[in-house]
Amino acid sequence: MQKHTRFRRLGVAASALFAVGALGLAGCATAGTATGGSPASGGPSANGCGSVPQIGANDPNDLLAGFSPEIQDSYNAYPFEIKESAWAGWKSEKSDGFTAAIVGQAPAAPFIAVYQETLTASLEAAGVDVVLDVAPNDPTDVPGQMQMFGQALSLKPDIIFYNPGAPEPSVDLVAQAHDAGIPVVAVVVPIDSEYALNTTYNANLQAMRSTAGIMDAIGGSGRILEVDGVPGIPNQLFWEDGTAKALELCPDVTVAGEVQGLFQPPLAQQAVVQFLATNPTGVDAVLQAGTMGWAIRDAFVQAGQPVPPISDIGGSQGMAAFAAANDDYPYFGSATPPIAMAQAAVQIGLKTLAGAGPKVNQVVWEPYPVDASNLADLVDSSWSEADGTDLAPEDVYYTDEQLAEFFANPELGPQSAE
Repeated sequence: MQKHTRFRRLGVAASALFAVGALGLAGCATAGTATGGSPASGGPSANGCGSVPQIGANDPNDLLAGFSPEIQDSYNAYPFEIKESAWAGWKSEKSDGFTAAIVGQAPAAPFIAVYQETLTASLEAAGVDVVLDVAPNDPTDVPGQMQMFGQALSLKPDIIFYNPGAPEPSVDLVAQAHDAGIPVVAVVVPIDSEYALNTTYNANLQAMRSTAGIMDAIGGSGRILEVDGVPGIPNQLFWEDGTAKALELCPDVTVAGEVQGLFQPPLAQQAVVQFLATNPTGVDAVLQAGTMGWAIRDAFVQAGQPVPPISDIGGSQGMAAFAAANDDYPYFGSATPPIAMAQAAVQIGLKTLAGAGPKVNQVVWEPYPVDASNLADLVDSSWSEADGTDLAPEDVYYTDEQLAEFFANPELGPQSAE
């Protein structure tokens, strides 16, 4: 077997990319204790290849004990420690006329573009004056984004919504905002700080679950291809960590190759076609970091090879339609609806301003898993197999009642995300 060693070399790659120690989060995924106070295993503990490792939450103070089981389960293998929110006993001096600044991320991926558009629209619909809405042109432009955050602070808004390109240097930024009395809602990419109101999804668990499904589909043995996103950025690192944990349970699986798709479907298709040109025997399965599933499928078609099982993380309507039209195709994907997630981030921010008292610093959701059990319920017969539109079913994100669990005084602030 070819050992899956990539996570051991992440420290060098990340440092080379960001030069500011931005991505030191990689090794912390198994620290702390499991949900409910039992010790975390320090490594995968499951029923063999094709099962989801049960790592538990990094919750040494048992802060999740009072939450419903569904919410607790969403923290399995989440890398950051769950801390009491620094905003638990805080309330804005204002009751209306709020202002907000948005420091986003380069909207290269459709998910990010829709998420950030929804943030702006939801704030404006709530009567919040958006005084700044900026984002770098490149997701690796960490210094540029940090300067934008400084600009946001200088405007003294009531709240900042921030999609960090690098979590570690952002720790100091959210501490500065806290000292200025400005809550920061960290969206999509979390920050390991009690000062941040993190609203995110568990990318580690998403990767573990989809990888486990694919490994089960190929019988726990064979050759796989990995298609990376953008090297070194947080979501790529989370995917690598979750994938590595699931593959640790699969000694008979060999990583036959690794190509870069940069989260851009056309580039992913080209990279896979090039790989197949020098590997005519193909592979038994493909694991991809997100949003590139349908393009990878097209690469196999272009190369004249059968389409193997492809993990459809950040799934598309086209890939789901393809799977629905081929009953024997083993589909394992996930949906991360950007509109619902962005609306919830705004609700969390406004409730914090109203004094609702967030209990913990990490509001974490497990991306909605999609497989043969629910695929038919989600696919519309009008969808084209060539459509790269995000698979974003309604009513799969946390309900209003579930979001209320994250607040000490849930009756304060907006009661719905819509």
